[in-house]
Amino acid sequence: MAQGLIEVERKFTPGPGTEERLQELGGTLEHRATFRDTYYDTPELSLMRSDHWLRQREGSGWEFKCPGTAGISGPHTEYLELTSEPAIVAKLCVPAQEKAPAKLIVYLQHFRPQDYQRLLEANSSREATGDPTS
Repeated sequence: MAQGLIEVERKFTPGPGTEERLQELGGTLEHRATFRDTYYDTPELSLMRSDHWLRQREGSGWEFKCPGTAGISGPHTEYLELTSEPAIVAKLCVPAQEKAPAKLIVYLQHFRPQDYQRLLEANSSREATGDPTS
């Protein structure tokens, strides 16, 4: 049976004095890496709103992250990470089958962007509260 790799990531915000304390303990900066990511989405932000992330990392290619399989307990979030372009395209074909946006939405996006933004904000407020009528 083939063995896969599991990446474990823990994010934290270092407090004041963390770097100095690490140096006191003998820590040194071994390597610094800088990269630039470009994220892609639809005008309606349908990928981001469904916790899907499509990016192109400068010098590394494409990556698509989406929620992984459910059923794993613990204080973590599991994502499926695709880096093969054919696999990414195949996964994205499911959002591509959505129906085209309404004519009024397209009109607002192009000719009344402030009103379109207010509409997005109102929609996200309803989703946050779970109230379909507010």
